[in-house]
Amino acid sequence: MTTVAVVGAGRMGSVVARQLPGETRKIVIDTHLHKARALANAVRGEANSDLAAAAEADLVAVVLPASAVNETVRRLVGVAKKGTLILNMATTATVDPSVATKNRDVLVVDAKVVGHAASMARGGAGILVVKTEDPTVFGTIQQQYPGFSVVQGDADLVPAVNTIGSTEGIKAAVSVRKQLRARNIPEDWIAVAIRTVCAGTMISFTENDLGHFAQELARRLERET
Repeated sequence: MTTVAVVGAGRMGSVVARQLPGETRKIVIDTHLHKARALANAVRGEANSDLAAAAEADLVAVVLPASAVNETVRRLVGVAKKGTLILNMATTATVDPSVATKNRDVLVVDAKVVGHAASMARGGAGILVVKTEDPTVFGTIQQQYPGFSVVQGDADLVPAVNTIGSTEGIKAAVSVRKQLRARNIPEDWIAVAIRTVCAGTMISFTENDLGHFAQELARRLERET
């Protein structure tokens, strides 16, 4: 049985833990033990507040704020067993090479998620970009995350993808709300317009499933930009 530790029980950590196969032994680690327990109960895993619990893991997913990643990885490489894979899944974090190579028996790999945590929690798509050329390493990660589309690639590009996507999404939402408020549209109508009309149109755009009018508008906008 493969043992996977997820360090961080926040929004993305929850998504990452829930993607693990049922047969995988799961250890959820968070400094706030109540959060670790809540997520562990949801995924039928074990909870702990001590990083030392990761010593039993074959794979450790670090899903923490960027500022905490290097210190956490430094501590993990000190307790991890030989052959352990440590995944840096923090979107904007880069692991210092001196930290990553501190223990030559442990491999630290960047594996970043293209996706929105809340959307993925509701079943939306997510892509896990793994920065490795080693087919064995890639296969191990892919096996543990069947719910993601797992691809080999430059994980350093993920921050830009997520930032541009979220920034433009917020701009669109703010613009729609401003225009509809100017027409005295009720707030609950506006919320639905943003959540279903706006978001649904974006989904149809990516699936090439727009109606004729929307297709013409998209082509015109692409020419203008």
